[in-house]
Amino acid sequence: MAIRDPDRREKIIETARRIFAKHGYEGTSISMIAAETGLTKAALYHHFEGKEALFRICFRSGIDELIEEVEAALSTAGSDPVERLRTFMLATAARFERKQESWAISAAIFWATRSLMARAELVRRRDHFENLLKSIIQAGIDNGSFRDDLDVSLTGKFLMSVINQMPRWYHKDGKYQAVEIVSMYLDTFIRGMRA
Repeated sequence: MAIRDPDRREKIIETARRIFAKHGYEGTSISMIAAETGLTKAALYHHFEGKEALFRICFRSGIDELIEEVEAALSTAGSDPVERLRTFMLATAARFERKQESWAISAAIFWATRSLMARAELVRRRDHFENLLKSIIQAGIDNGSFRDDLDVSLTGKFLMSVINQMPRWYHKDGKYQAVEIVSMYLDTFIRGMRA
């Protein structure tokens, strides 16, 4: 009797993520994923309904884990918007530090998808994450911690760009860890945000 690999589903997802990131949604086929994983197409269909279902899971697994980690960090951060902003950013940077390849692949998948159904789901999850950040910025404006002339959406996009651009230049063997870099940027930015 063959021994089943309990991690097979996760291995399929990780392989599919790399292929989707490299070839985009349209350029990827179930046959390509099957060949790379050493499975038959029928075996893949046993685990996933089809390419679109697998594609959604590839993106969702990364962003859902990120949201879960950041929300857990925020649950212990108290109510001070400055501290909550710091917690949000550092938890996000810590996730990036631990899962750099996953982060880059999720970004590539997000920008590569042309499927309207998959795109709508990706945007919903991204918006949920970004709304966590925007609500912190808005709370800081409302309680007088941050300047009242800040554009919440643009401020959130700027802060997220600090981390979203890191895959282009960050090296884990460099002088600073990702969390340290984000902390330094954040110190400078918060000084400009303060009321």
